[in-house]
Amino acid sequence: MSHATSRSASTGSSAARPNPSVFRFSTADYAPQQRLAAWRDVLGGGVHLHLDVEPLDDAPPCATVELHRFRGASLYFSNTSPVRALRTSRLVQDGDGDFRLVRAEGAGYRFTAQGVDQIVPDGGAALIHNGVVGTVQYLGPCRVTAIRMSRTALTGCVRGFDDRPIRAIAPDAPALRLIAGYAEALRSWNPAGDPDVAAEAARHLTDLTALALGPTAAGRDRGLDSARAARLREIKADVEQHLSSGSLSVATVAERHRLPVRYLQRLFEAEGTTFTEFVLERRLACVHRLLTDPRFLRQPIAVLAFESGFANQAYFNRSFRARYGAAPSDIRAHLRRNAH
Repeated sequence: MSHATSRSASTGSSAARPNPSVFRFSTADYAPQQRLAAWRDVLGGGVHLHLDVEPLDDAPPCATVELHRFRGASLYFSNTSPVRALRTSRLVQDGDGDFRLVRAEGAGYRFTAQGVDQIVPDGGAALIHNGVVGTVQYLGPCRVTAIRMSRTALTGCVRGFDDRPIRAIAPDAPALRLIAGYAEALRSWNPAGDPDVAAEAARHLTDLTALALGPTAAGRDRGLDSARAARLREIKADVEQHLSSGSLSVATVAERHRLPVRYLQRLFEAEGTTFTEFVLERRLACVHRLLTDPRFLRQPIAVLAFESGFANQAYFNRSFRARYGAAPSDIRAHLRRNAH
Protein backbone atom coordinates (compact mmCIF):
# COMPACT_ATOMS: atom_id res chain seq x y z
CA MET A 1 0.00 0.00 0.00
CA SER A 2 1.01 3.59 -0.49
CA HIS A 3 0.07 4.81 2.98
CA ALA A 4 3.37 4.13 4.77
CA THR A 5 4.67 7.67 4.80
CA SER A 6 6.11 10.02 7.39
CA ARG A 7 5.09 13.64 7.74
CA SER A 8 7.24 16.49 8.98
CA ALA A 9 6.57 17.02 12.68
CA SER A 10 8.00 20.50 13.17
CA THR A 11 8.14 23.84 11.45
CA GLY A 12 10.96 24.24 9.01
CA SER A 13 11.98 20.59 8.77
CA SER A 14 12.89 19.11 5.45
CA ALA A 15 10.39 17.72 2.99
CA ALA A 16 8.61 14.53 4.03
CA ARG A 17 10.54 11.34 3.38
CA PRO A 18 9.37 7.74 3.48
CA ASN A 19 9.75 6.35 6.98
CA PRO A 20 9.31 2.59 7.36
CA SER A 21 8.72 2.96 11.11
CA VAL A 22 5.48 4.90 10.53
CA PHE A 23 2.42 3.50 8.78
CA ARG A 24 -0.71 5.46 7.87
CA PHE A 25 -4.04 4.37 6.44
CA SER A 26 -7.38 6.07 5.84
CA THR A 27 -10.63 4.64 4.54
CA ALA A 28 -11.19 8.06 2.93
CA ASP A 29 -8.70 6.99 0.25
CA TYR A 30 -11.15 4.34 -0.99
CA ALA A 31 -14.59 4.33 -2.53
CA PRO A 32 -17.28 3.57 0.10
CA GLN A 33 -17.88 0.05 -1.21
CA GLN A 34 -14.13 -0.72 -0.98
CA ARG A 35 -13.44 0.59 2.51
CA LEU A 36 -14.24 -2.49 4.55
CA ALA A 37 -12.15 -4.78 2.33
CA ALA A 38 -9.22 -2.34 2.40
CA TRP A 39 -9.35 -2.01 6.17
CA ARG A 40 -9.59 -5.77 6.65
CA ASP A 41 -6.57 -6.14 4.39
CA VAL A 42 -4.57 -3.74 6.57
CA LEU A 43 -5.60 -5.27 9.92
CA GLY A 44 -5.52 -8.83 8.68
CA GLY A 45 -2.00 -8.24 7.43
CA GLY A 46 -0.88 -7.72 11.02
CA VAL A 47 0.22 -4.12 10.74
CA HIS A 48 -0.21 -3.95 14.53
CA LEU A 49 -1.95 -7.23 15.35
CA HIS A 50 -3.78 -9.75 13.15
CA LEU A 51 -7.44 -8.73 13.44
CA ASP A 52 -10.69 -8.89 11.55
CA VAL A 53 -13.17 -6.03 11.67
CA GLU A 54 -16.95 -5.81 11.39
CA PRO A 55 -19.00 -2.56 11.19
CA LEU A 56 -21.75 -2.21 13.79
CA ASP A 57 -24.15 -0.55 11.34
CA ASP A 58 -24.87 -0.53 7.61
CA ALA A 59 -22.80 2.58 6.85
CA PRO A 60 -19.36 2.19 5.23
CA PRO A 61 -16.72 2.14 7.98
CA CYS A 62 -14.68 5.27 8.55
CA ALA A 63 -11.22 5.05 10.08
CA THR A 64 -7.78 6.54 10.10
CA VAL A 65 -4.81 4.55 11.36
CA GLU A 66 -1.34 5.71 12.36
CA LEU A 67 1.15 3.13 13.59
CA HIS A 68 4.61 3.81 15.03
CA ARG A 69 6.89 0.80 15.31
CA PHE A 70 10.06 0.78 17.34
CA ARG A 71 12.15 -1.68 19.27
CA GLY A 72 10.18 -3.37 22.05
CA ALA A 73 6.80 -1.69 21.47
CA SER A 74 4.47 -0.12 18.96
CA LEU A 75 1.88 2.65 19.15
CA TYR A 76 -1.42 2.46 17.29
CA PHE A 77 -3.61 5.55 16.93
CA SER A 78 -6.98 5.37 15.22
CA ASN A 79 -10.14 7.41 14.79
CA THR A 80 -12.91 4.95 14.04
CA SER A 81 -16.62 4.58 13.54
CA PRO A 82 -18.35 1.94 15.71
CA VAL A 83 -16.83 -1.44 14.84
CA ARG A 84 -16.06 -4.84 16.31
CA ALA A 85 -12.41 -5.95 16.15
CA LEU A 86 -11.94 -9.71 16.41
CA ARG A 87 -9.14 -12.11 17.25
CA THR A 88 -10.60 -15.26 15.73
CA SER A 89 -9.51 -18.86 16.35
CA ARG A 90 -7.73 -18.72 13.00
CA LEU A 91 -5.91 -15.49 13.75
CA VAL A 92 -4.64 -16.51 17.21
CA GLN A 93 -2.75 -19.32 15.48
CA ASP A 94 -0.11 -16.68 14.73
CA GLY A 95 1.22 -17.47 18.23
CA ASP A 96 1.20 -13.84 19.36
CA GLY A 97 1.32 -13.92 23.16
CA ASP A 98 2.05 -10.27 23.81
CA PHE A 99 -0.31 -7.66 25.26
CA ARG A 100 -1.76 -4.33 24.21
CA LEU A 101 -3.01 -1.51 26.37
CA VAL A 102 -6.18 -0.23 24.69
CA ARG A 103 -7.78 3.13 25.50
CA ALA A 104 -10.79 4.69 23.74
CA GLU A 105 -11.88 8.32 24.05
CA GLY A 106 -15.31 9.44 22.89
CA ALA A 107 -16.96 6.11 23.59
CA GLY A 108 -16.24 3.08 25.69
CA TYR A 109 -15.66 -0.43 24.42
CA ARG A 110 -16.88 -3.90 25.26
CA PHE A 111 -14.41 -6.75 25.59
CA THR A 112 -15.52 -10.37 25.30
CA ALA A 113 -13.27 -13.45 25.64
CA GLN A 114 -13.06 -16.72 27.59
CA GLY A 115 -16.31 -16.09 29.46
CA VAL A 116 -15.37 -12.50 30.30
CA ASP A 117 -17.78 -9.76 29.20
CA GLN A 118 -16.55 -6.36 30.37
CA ILE A 119 -17.29 -2.73 29.52
CA VAL A 120 -14.29 -0.37 29.59
CA PRO A 121 -15.71 3.16 30.00
CA ASP A 122 -14.96 6.20 27.88
CA GLY A 123 -11.43 7.33 28.74
CA GLY A 124 -10.61 4.12 30.56
CA ALA A 125 -8.09 1.54 29.44
CA ALA A 126 -7.36 -2.14 29.79
CA LEU A 127 -4.46 -4.47 29.17
CA ILE A 128 -5.66 -7.13 26.72
CA HIS A 129 -3.97 -10.43 25.95
CA ASN A 130 -3.32 -11.01 22.25
CA GLY A 131 -3.27 -14.77 22.66
CA VAL A 132 -6.99 -15.30 23.29
CA VAL A 133 -9.97 -15.56 20.97
CA GLY A 134 -12.07 -12.48 21.67
CA THR A 135 -13.57 -9.21 20.48
CA VAL A 136 -13.28 -5.52 21.23
CA GLN A 137 -16.47 -3.68 20.29
CA TYR A 138 -16.18 0.11 20.12
CA LEU A 139 -19.55 1.44 21.25
CA GLY A 140 -19.48 4.68 19.26
CA PRO A 141 -17.17 6.89 17.20
CA CYS A 142 -13.96 7.17 19.17
CA ARG A 143 -10.26 7.81 19.20
CA VAL A 144 -8.30 4.66 20.01
CA THR A 145 -4.76 4.40 21.35
CA ALA A 146 -3.28 0.91 21.58
CA ILE A 147 0.19 0.29 22.97
CA ARG A 148 1.71 -3.09 22.24
CA MET A 149 4.10 -4.45 24.87
CA SER A 150 6.11 -7.60 25.40
CA ARG A 151 4.72 -10.28 27.69
CA THR A 152 8.25 -11.01 28.94
CA ALA A 153 8.80 -7.38 29.93
CA LEU A 154 5.44 -7.17 31.72
CA THR A 155 6.04 -10.42 33.64
CA GLY A 156 9.05 -8.93 35.36
CA CYS A 157 7.41 -5.75 36.63
CA VAL A 158 3.67 -6.43 37.23
CA ARG A 159 2.77 -8.05 40.54
CA GLY A 160 1.14 -11.49 40.14
CA PHE A 161 1.21 -11.26 36.35
CA ASP A 162 -0.56 -13.96 34.38
CA ASP A 163 -2.26 -14.42 31.01
CA ARG A 164 -5.75 -13.35 32.05
CA PRO A 165 -7.58 -11.92 29.00
CA ILE A 166 -8.13 -8.40 30.40
CA ARG A 167 -6.96 -6.15 33.23
CA ALA A 168 -8.84 -2.86 33.50
CA ILE A 169 -7.35 0.50 34.53
CA ALA A 170 -9.59 3.24 35.94
CA PRO A 171 -9.92 6.40 33.80
CA ASP A 172 -8.70 8.54 36.73
CA ALA A 173 -5.56 6.48 37.42
CA PRO A 174 -2.61 8.95 37.56
CA ALA A 175 -0.36 6.54 35.67
CA LEU A 176 -2.89 6.34 32.83
CA ARG A 177 -2.67 10.09 32.24
CA LEU A 178 1.11 9.78 32.14
CA ILE A 179 0.90 6.90 29.66
CA ALA A 180 -1.46 8.87 27.41
CA GLY A 181 0.75 11.96 27.44
CA TYR A 182 3.92 9.96 26.89
CA ALA A 183 2.37 8.09 23.96
CA GLU A 184 1.48 11.40 22.31
CA ALA A 185 4.99 12.71 22.92
CA LEU A 186 6.46 9.58 21.34
CA ARG A 187 4.07 10.03 18.41
CA SER A 188 5.62 13.40 17.56
CA TRP A 189 9.13 12.42 18.59
CA ASN A 190 9.26 8.98 16.89
CA PRO A 191 12.26 7.30 18.59
CA ALA A 192 12.67 4.56 15.97
CA GLY A 193 15.83 6.13 14.55
CA ASP A 194 17.89 5.31 17.66
CA PRO A 195 17.61 1.68 18.86
CA ASP A 196 18.85 2.49 22.36
CA VAL A 197 16.41 5.36 22.80
CA ALA A 198 13.60 3.24 21.34
CA ALA A 199 14.33 0.45 23.83
CA GLU A 200 14.24 3.00 26.65
CA ALA A 201 10.88 4.33 25.44
CA ALA A 202 9.47 0.78 25.38
CA ARG A 203 10.74 0.22 28.92
CA HIS A 204 9.11 3.44 30.10
CA LEU A 205 5.76 2.40 28.60
CA THR A 206 5.99 -1.00 30.28
CA ASP A 207 7.01 0.49 33.64
CA LEU A 208 4.16 3.00 33.56
CA THR A 209 1.70 0.24 32.73
CA ALA A 210 3.02 -1.70 35.72
CA LEU A 211 2.43 1.34 37.94
CA ALA A 212 -1.18 1.46 36.75
CA LEU A 213 -1.78 -2.27 37.26
CA GLY A 214 0.19 -2.95 40.44
CA PRO A 215 3.98 -3.22 40.21
CA THR A 216 6.42 -5.54 41.90
CA ALA A 217 8.79 -3.86 44.37
CA ALA A 218 11.48 -3.55 41.72
CA GLY A 219 8.87 -2.56 39.16
CA ARG A 220 7.68 0.27 41.38
CA ASP A 221 11.17 1.79 41.58
CA ARG A 222 11.57 1.52 37.81
CA GLY A 223 8.05 2.84 37.32
CA LEU A 224 8.74 5.99 39.34
CA ASP A 225 11.91 6.61 37.32
CA SER A 226 9.97 6.08 34.11
CA ALA A 227 7.22 8.40 35.36
CA ARG A 228 9.76 11.19 35.72
CA ALA A 229 11.20 10.45 32.28
CA ALA A 230 7.72 10.36 30.75
CA ARG A 231 6.79 13.69 32.34
CA LEU A 232 9.97 15.27 31.03
CA ARG A 233 9.43 13.93 27.52
CA GLU A 234 5.83 15.17 27.59
CA ILE A 235 6.98 18.60 28.77
CA LYS A 236 9.67 18.78 26.09
CA ALA A 237 7.09 17.94 23.43
CA ASP A 238 4.87 20.70 24.84
CA VAL A 239 7.75 23.19 24.60
CA GLU A 240 8.40 22.19 20.98
CA GLN A 241 4.75 22.89 20.14
CA HIS A 242 4.81 26.33 21.77
CA LEU A 243 8.26 27.65 20.79
CA SER A 244 6.78 30.60 18.91
CA SER A 245 4.62 31.69 21.84
CA GLY A 246 5.73 34.80 23.66
CA SER A 247 4.04 33.49 26.81
CA LEU A 248 6.11 30.30 26.95
CA SER A 249 7.52 30.10 30.47
CA VAL A 250 8.19 27.57 33.18
CA ALA A 251 5.06 28.81 34.98
CA THR A 252 2.72 28.41 31.99
CA VAL A 253 4.05 24.94 31.17
CA ALA A 254 3.81 23.84 34.81
CA GLU A 255 0.22 25.07 34.93
CA ARG A 256 -0.70 23.18 31.73
CA HIS A 257 0.70 19.98 33.22
CA ARG A 258 -0.70 20.63 36.70
CA LEU A 259 2.76 20.43 38.26
CA PRO A 260 4.56 22.59 40.82
CA VAL A 261 7.05 24.91 39.13
CA ARG A 262 9.87 23.65 41.31
CA TYR A 263 9.15 20.02 40.41
CA LEU A 264 9.30 20.86 36.71
CA GLN A 265 12.58 22.72 37.20
CA ARG A 266 14.08 19.72 38.99
CA LEU A 267 13.22 17.45 36.06
CA PHE A 268 15.48 19.55 33.85
CA GLU A 269 18.15 19.94 36.52
CA ALA A 270 18.41 16.15 36.76
CA GLU A 271 19.56 16.26 33.12
CA GLY A 272 22.17 18.91 33.87
CA THR A 273 20.27 21.81 32.31
CA THR A 274 17.46 24.23 33.07
CA PHE A 275 14.06 24.92 31.52
CA THR A 276 15.31 28.25 30.20
CA GLU A 277 18.41 26.70 28.63
CA PHE A 278 16.32 23.99 26.98
CA VAL A 279 13.89 26.51 25.49
CA LEU A 280 16.76 28.64 24.17
CA GLU A 281 18.47 25.63 22.63
CA ARG A 282 15.30 24.47 20.87
CA ARG A 283 14.51 27.96 19.58
CA LEU A 284 18.03 28.37 18.23
CA ALA A 285 17.85 24.95 16.60
CA CYS A 286 14.53 25.92 15.01
CA VAL A 287 16.00 29.11 13.49
CA HIS A 288 19.12 27.27 12.31
CA ARG A 289 16.95 24.65 10.63
CA LEU A 290 14.95 27.35 8.85
CA LEU A 291 18.10 29.20 7.78
CA THR A 292 19.46 26.05 6.12
CA ASP A 293 16.20 25.27 4.31
CA PRO A 294 16.00 26.68 0.73
CA ARG A 295 12.23 27.04 1.07
CA PHE A 296 12.76 29.92 3.52
CA LEU A 297 15.58 31.67 1.65
CA ARG A 298 13.44 34.75 0.92
CA GLN A 299 12.16 35.11 4.47
CA PRO A 300 13.91 37.86 6.48
CA ILE A 301 16.05 36.50 9.28
CA ALA A 302 14.26 38.72 11.79
CA VAL A 303 10.93 37.15 10.82
CA LEU A 304 12.30 33.61 11.20
CA ALA A 305 13.69 34.51 14.61
CA PHE A 306 10.43 36.10 15.75
CA GLU A 307 8.37 33.13 14.56
CA SER A 308 10.69 30.85 16.53
CA GLY A 309 10.03 32.78 19.73
CA PHE A 310 12.72 35.49 19.81
CA ALA A 311 11.22 38.90 20.56
CA ASN A 312 14.60 40.59 21.08
CA GLN A 313 16.74 40.66 17.93
CA ALA A 314 19.99 41.62 19.68
CA TYR A 315 19.60 38.78 22.19
CA PHE A 316 18.88 36.38 19.36
CA ASN A 317 21.99 37.42 17.42
CA ARG A 318 24.25 37.06 20.48
CA SER A 319 22.79 33.70 21.43
CA PHE A 320 22.97 32.35 17.88
CA ARG A 321 26.63 33.32 17.45
CA ALA A 322 27.52 31.83 20.82
CA ARG A 323 25.80 28.56 19.91
CA TYR A 324 26.89 28.13 16.29
CA GLY A 325 30.07 30.21 16.06
CA ALA A 326 28.65 32.23 13.18
CA ALA A 327 26.13 34.99 12.64
CA PRO A 328 22.69 34.10 11.26
CA SER A 329 23.57 36.09 8.14
CA ASP A 330 26.64 33.86 7.62
CA ILE A 331 24.45 30.75 7.62
CA ARG A 332 22.05 32.41 5.19
CA ALA A 333 24.92 33.49 2.91
CA HIS A 334 26.27 29.93 2.83
CA LEU A 335 22.87 28.60 1.79
CA ARG A 336 22.54 31.28 -0.91
CA ARG A 337 25.96 30.41 -2.37
CA ASN A 338 25.09 26.71 -2.51
CA ALA A 339 21.68 27.39 -4.03
CA HIS A 340 23.20 28.77 -7.24
